[in-house]
Amino acid sequence: MSTFEPTVTPAGPILVATDTSPASDAAFSMARVLSASLNAPVHVVSALRPNTMPMYAFDAVPYPMLAEPYLSEGRQSMIERQMQRTVPSPTPWPVRVRVGEPLHEIVDDARGIEARVIVVGRGRHSAIGRTLGGESVLRLLQLGDTPVLAVEPGVAALPKNVVMATDFSAFSLYAAQVAITMIAPDATVRLVHVGPALSDADTTLQAYAEGYTKEAEKGFALLKEHLEPHGFTLETVSLHGNPSDRLIEYLDAIDADLVVTATHGYGFLRRMVLGSVTTELVRSAPCSVLAVPGRARTIAAARANATARQQTRSYALNVLDAELHAFTTRNAGRTCSVEMDRQELGAQSLGHGMPLVGATYDKHDRSIALMFGASSLMGAHLSHRLQACESVHTMSNADGRDQVMRIVHDGGQTLLLLD
Repeated sequence: MSTFEPTVTPAGPILVATDTSPASDAAFSMARVLSASLNAPVHVVSALRPNTMPMYAFDAVPYPMLAEPYLSEGRQSMIERQMQRTVPSPTPWPVRVRVGEPLHEIVDDARGIEARVIVVGRGRHSAIGRTLGGESVLRLLQLGDTPVLAVEPGVAALPKNVVMATDFSAFSLYAAQVAITMIAPDATVRLVHVGPALSDADTTLQAYAEGYTKEAEKGFALLKEHLEPHGFTLETVSLHGNPSDRLIEYLDAIDADLVVTATHGYGFLRRMVLGSVTTELVRSAPCSVLAVPGRARTIAAARANATARQQTRSYALNVLDAELHAFTTRNAGRTCSVEMDRQELGAQSLGHGMPLVGATYDKHDRSIALMFGASSLMGAHLSHRLQACESVHTMSNADGRDQVMRIVHDGGQTLLLLD
C-alpha cells in the first residue's frame, strides 16, 4: 500500500440534465438540496435531436436539419414548468436547450461550465424510450469526465445511509472524496469491499485468505486517513463473492440511500468498456447511484499538481495600467475563456476559445476593458468592460507563463483563463 497523490474535488456548478419527463423530476429536487448544501449555482440543460429529412438519390439518406425555433421554445417552456412544479423559487435557474445528439450535448455542456456533477432522474421503471434511462447514464460516463448522480424517484434530501464501493484504488478513493461533499452531515458512510469467496477447508486457500484480509485492513485504514470524516460516521465492511451481486444484496439489506462507484479510465478503450460493477449498479441498484469516471480523478490530480506549482501576484491599482500593458504584451493572441461569477446569478461563461487582444485600465472610473478578436491591429474586436474594479490577481505556472487573471469587481469576480 502507498499514499495517494493529492487531488482537487470539483467546485463548479451543478448541472441538471432533463428530458422533461416525470422521471427527471427527482433531478431538480436533488439539485435544490445540493445547491443549498454546497452554496453552488444550478444550471439546466436539455437537448433536442435534429430533425432528419430523407434526401433521395440512389438511396434515401437522412439529412440532419436544425430544429425549428418553435421546438426549442417549446422545450424551454416545458422545462420552466417542470422547474416551477419541482423547485419553486423566485430566482429560476438558467436553462440551455441544445440541438444535437442528447448525450453528447449534455457532456459538452458539462465541460463548458466545468460542472461538478451531472444530476439526472434515474427513472429505472419508466418507459424504455426515456432519454436519460440507465443505459444513458452509462453512456454519459463513457463519453464524459464529470461525475453523474442518478437520483431515485421521490428523493429530495441529502443521502444519510451511504455505501461506497471500493477496490482500494486511487479511483475509488476519489469517488468517495467527491461523494462526501454531497451527503448529509450526520450520514452513516460504509466503505464496502467485496473480495473473492475463499474456502476455509483448503489450507492453501486459507493462508491466502488470511493474507488478503490483512491487505484489505491496510487498504481500509489508508482510505480512512484520506477521507477525514467531519460529522458523519465512517464504517468498513468486507464481503465475499461476486461483487455486483453482493453489493446489490447489501444495499437492499441496509436500505441504502446512495451507492458510490468509480470507473477506471486509463484511456479511450478502457472508458468505452465500463467495469462490470459500475454497470450493474447503474442498472440494478435499489437506490440512487453516484458514478465517478476515472478520467475525472485524472483531471483532479492534474489540477492539484498545477495549483501546487502556481505563482500568484496581486497588483496595486496605481500601477495597474502599466501591469495590464505588460500582461497584454506577454499574452496577446493566446486563446482564452472568460467566466463571470456574480452574487445574483452565480457562475456564467462569457465565451471559450477567444483570442486575447488585450486589457486596459481606466483609473477615472476604476474600470477594466478586456478585448478579444483575431488581432489588435486589424478588424473589429469584442470588448467587455468591468466596472468598479477592486483588485487584480494573476497566477502563473512554474515557468512564469500566465494561466489565470482574476478581477474582483462590483458584485462579483471575473476569471480570464488562458489556454
